[in-house]
Amino acid sequence: MVGESTKLTSRKLNDLLPKVMANVEAKFNQKPQILLDAWPQIVGKELAPMTRADRFDEGVLHVKVKNSTLLSLLSNPHDKKRLIELIRKKISGISIRNIEFRIG
Repeated sequence: MVGESTKLTSRKLNDLLPKVMANVEAKFNQKPQILLDAWPQIVGKELAPMTRADRFDEGVLHVKVKNSTLLSLLSNPHDKKRLIELIRKKISGISIRNIEFRIG
């Protein structure tokens, strides 16, 4: 019985390892800290003091903005698309699919 238990565990580990490694690789490819640090340069001198990249996970950048006017302006689909394209150009290999803006 001990032998069977060991075999079962090793088989499950072999099944899980590729999934775990894929998850680790995906997190690494997101490059969260690089993006958070680069945010002020990406948005420029005028918007940087009024925005803060808060976190980046699962392909979504979460940005806090100072007021509702700025929230409305940056939430415009055209501006979001432009920012996403700019991020992809500045940080090669990043997997970003959306930006969510919130007042904060």
